[in-house]
Amino acid sequence: MSARLKNLCEMFKFVKIFIKSNDIKAVNNNNLIKIILLLCSILSISIFFVYRPILWPFGFEAIICLVSAILFLLLLFVFWKLETNVIDNQQKANVTIGLLIGLLWTIEISINNFIQPGLPERDIIDNIFWGIITLLLLIKITRDSYHSNKIISGIKTGLWTGFTSGLVACITALLLIVFCIKFIIQDPLNVKEWTDIKGLLYSNDISVYFAYQTYAGAIMHLYILGLLFGLILGIIGGLLGKGFRLLAKKKS
Repeated sequence: MSARLKNLCEMFKFVKIFIKSNDIKAVNNNNLIKIILLLCSILSISIFFVYRPILWPFGFEAIICLVSAILFLLLLFVFWKLETNVIDNQQKANVTIGLLIGLLWTIEISINNFIQPGLPERDIIDNIFWGIITLLLLIKITRDSYHSNKIISGIKTGLWTGFTSGLVACITALLLIVFCIKFIIQDPLNVKEWTDIKGLLYSNDISVYFAYQTYAGAIMHLYILGLLFGLILGIIGGLLGKGFRLLAKKKS
């Protein structure tokens, strides 16, 4: 198992190299972000109609689904408004980097739901991906803060890379719910969980239960592991970059 984990680490070295590339600044993926946000809203509405808990359409899960669909459209509107006046070339680069880092979340989600490793291997893999993503984000944030000599640059980088990487994870999970639910409900760990709690829940349908469990994970990736975690790393990386810049200035 350790050999496999080592190979995973080697696979992701290209992301760190790509972060240092200046060519990325010319790439504009703003339209892709808008498309993903629109798809997230459409997929959320689809989940609302396809997976119906007992209290549907007024149950907590169904309402959260509709509220999230509206929030995706609101984020789309805000992003569209910010696109012209706020998103400069540096932030366009951060959007692209966030999308690339988000692919690591996609790989991690795919491993858990298609390969379906057992425990403790699944937890180890999750922790490795978490660590790699955190390290990559922190490197980029610290680097931007160092070069600009501004903490706010790190915070902006953290927000944009966190948001876009979380968005990729979010749409990955939503696509999984709509098109690949059979893999989720066949996961041995999920089958065991369903056996243990069946009859104590809002639904007697395993598909409905894990659809909304996965949906909660999707939203968590966007807002908690994406925006909030990006903000926290932005503050930390911003302070580190500023500190390194002051140290370099003193040495010179």
